[in-house]
Amino acid sequence: MDIQHIINDYWSERSNEFSKCRLKDLQGFQRKIWTAIIREKIPSGRGLHALDVGTGGGFYAVLLCDMGFEVTAIDYSDKMIDNARENSKNLGYKNIKFIKMDAQNLEFKDESFDFIISRNVTWTLPDPEKAYKEWCRVLKSKGKIMNFDANYGQTFKLADEKGETYREMQKWVPSSYNRTLQSEDLIRRRNDFAKQLYISNYVRPQWDVDILIKNGIRKIDIDTDISSRVYVDIQYAQGKNEGEIQKKRDFGSDSEMFMVYAVKK
Repeated sequence: MDIQHIINDYWSERSNEFSKCRLKDLQGFQRKIWTAIIREKIPSGRGLHALDVGTGGGFYAVLLCDMGFEVTAIDYSDKMIDNARENSKNLGYKNIKFIKMDAQNLEFKDESFDFIISRNVTWTLPDPEKAYKEWCRVLKSKGKIMNFDANYGQTFKLADEKGETYREMQKWVPSSYNRTLQSEDLIRRRNDFAKQLYISNYVRPQWDVDILIKNGIRKIDIDTDISSRVYVDIQYAQGKNEGEIQKKRDFGSDSEMFMVYAVKK
C-alpha cells in the first residue's frame, strides 16, 4: 500500500470522532475565535469564492459560508466528506459544495478562487510542495491563502524515536479544544507515516515561506503564536496557578500552531 493510501486510511478511520469534535467546535466558542481570526485578513466574503482544503468535519466551510463566501470544500477521504456534508446539513447549510479531491492535484481551472484556507493538512501530505504549487495556480490575482499548521510530523517523529506517545502529551491539551484520544494502533500508524514524509525533516513555517516565494508569492505574513488565541482554555486560564499554565504551554511548544498568510500578485 502506498503512503497516500496509508494516510487516507488513517484519517478515514478517525473521521467519525473527528467530525463530532468539529461539530462541537461549531457549537462552541471556537467558532467565534476562528471567525475573528479570518476576518482580520478578509473582513467579508460577499461575492468571493473560497476553497476549504482538507475540510474534515466542515468547520471552515460553515464559517466561510457565514461570512458570505461561495464555498467549495474538498477532502481526500470519502468518510470525511460524508461527515462534513452531514454536519452542514444538520446546521442548515445547503449551498456548500463538498467534493472528494486530492489537495496535491486540484481539478479546478487556473485562478478559480479568491481565498484558500486549510488547517492541519500540509504536514500530512506526501508532496506538500506540489500542494502549494496547486493552491497558487488556482488562486486568483490578489487572492489570499491562510494555512494553519504545525511541525506535527517532526514532533511525532522525534517523540517516536524517544519512545513517547502522543497520549502522554494529551493531558496538556486545553479542555476547550475538542480532541479525541487515539488508539495505540492509530498512534503507531501516524508516527510511522510521519517518519516517511519529507516535510517532517524541515523546520516550519520557514519551509513554507521558501516554497511560497518559489511559487511567485511576495507578500507573506507569519504568526507563530496563533495557538495562544485558538487553544484558550477559559476555565484553566482563570485559575491562579500560573506555573501550571506556563508548563502547559511549554510542553506543546514544539508543535505550536502557526499561521501562514499569503497574497498572490
